This record gives sequence, C-alpha cells and structure tokens, in this order.
Amino acid sequence: MAINVLLDTNIVLDLFDGDRTSSAKSLAKVKELLKGDNTLYVNSDTLTTAFYILRNQKKVTFEESLYAIQETINICELISIELDDVHAALELCIKEKCTDYEDAVQYVCAKKIEAELIVTNDKKFVSLDIELCRTMR
Repeated sequence: MAINVLLDTNIVLDLFDGDRTSSAKSLAKVKELLKGDNTLYVNSDTLTTAFYILRNQKKVTFEESLYAIQETINICELISIELDDVHAALELCIKEKCTDYEDAVQYVCAKKIEAELIVTNDKKFVSLDIELCRTMR
C-alpha cells in the first residue's frame, strides 16, 4: 500500500553529499520507498536550505547545487510553507516544548500531507503521532 512520506532536509543533503555518514543508508531508504510507489514530499524550505548548505558548506559548484534541486523535485512533491504552518510550528515549540523549530515545521508539513512516515537522520526529531524512520548509522 502506497503512503505519503516526508523527507527531512538532512535526507536530501545525504542524497547529494556522499561524505555524510548516513548518506548510503538514506539513499537506500529513498530507493526502497520509490519502489513501493509511495509519494515523497519535501517542503519548500528544504530546497533553499539544501542549496545553501551544498554551496556554502560543502562547496559544490552552482551547477551541482542546481542539479541537486532539480533531482529532488523530480522524485518529490513540493509542500509550500504558509503563514498558518509557521504559526502551527511556533505553537508546537511553545506548547509541546519542541526545541527545534525546523523540525516543528517539518512535522507540520507532514501533517498537512497526511504523511504516514517521516524519514530523517536526526536523533532528536520529535514526532507526536507520525512514524519516524531514522537512517543514521
């Protein structure tokens, strides 16, 4: 049965930076999910963040960074982050004591698409009611 899956930003980075420790496991998990005819999603901020990190921390070329974004949108649907999503993420941080705003935004986006799974390699990612798949070693 196909499901909706949200990929955390760190998973997208894993796909395009083979030096990351969880790169191979993340790539294998994404390939497995794609074979199952699942729908993969990323939020719009993930693309911007991945581009920035690849260019400025990994120091890949502009063209390589664009390629990463193009490949991501070839395999993933895009979720826009709206003002209501920002408010919902802030509320999670305040009321649920979520200590990572970026993770709260990811969670809100996952709820928006009715995701059944969030793939991340963040040990501290908190999900209130959506299954997590962690790809770290």
